[in-house]
Amino acid sequence: MKEAPEQIVQTLQQELSVSSIIAKLLYNRGIKDSDTARSFLWSEKQEFHDPFLLKGMDIATDRIKRSIELGEAILVFGDYDADGVTSTSVLLSTLRDLGAEADFYIPNRFNEGYGPNENAFRWAYEMGYSLIITVDTGIAAIHEAAVAKELGLDLIITDHHEPGPELPDALAIIHPKLPNSNYPFHELAGVGVAFKVAHALYGHVPEHLLDLVTIGTIADLVPLFGENRSLVKRGLKSCNPPTDQAYRHFAKWQGRRWIS
Repeated sequence: MKEAPEQIVQTLQQELSVSSIIAKLLYNRGIKDSDTARSFLWSEKQEFHDPFLLKGMDIATDRIKRSIELGEAILVFGDYDADGVTSTSVLLSTLRDLGAEADFYIPNRFNEGYGPNENAFRWAYEMGYSLIITVDTGIAAIHEAAVAKELGLDLIITDHHEPGPELPDALAIIHPKLPNSNYPFHELAGVGVAFKVAHALYGHVPEHLLDLVTIGTIADLVPLFGENRSLVKRGLKSCNPPTDQAYRHFAKWQGRRWIS
């Protein structure tokens, strides 16, 4: 362990009622004052940020709601890693729960590679989709966005990867790191961004989706502080079923009897 100044350690101990080892660990993580430490240690008590602070969220949700009202076919375009699959699940579950005619497309890792591609968008057009929403991908899809526009497809991009100097010409881009963004937290995983869209569509925090958010956030190795930490700490609780459910889900057959 790094050496931590005794005065800071004592202050953290007294103001947080924690042991010296916890105070030193906090210091080693760059947490040197009590307010930051409280936010880190008890993040599950914090409210999530307003999803409409994300640039373009009002445009995106208005278009999605209009698609649902008109019965248009919506395609959720995801990715094949854990963050991409959970992002797809979060948004698809939300859309279907709200009555949308929605399905998903995850590109083949070997034949199509990562991210949106022109052939997939042309296939979506031929299949009658009028709105494509990307999750955990799309921020670099300059060409594909142009193809969507050419075909008359509306494209909403939700992503968390680093934006380049040029952004795709999409109907809306939901991304916590966009230039001039007012969103307070920039380190969401792709599933975290999808969750913010779900939050905005429902009008309340969709607690039932937090288990998926937890899996995708941890698997994508984003920093576990701030809103990510709040999402994961609350989500972990929903990943642990009550004892009676645990017996049913995790029991193993051994000999002639079931054991938990």
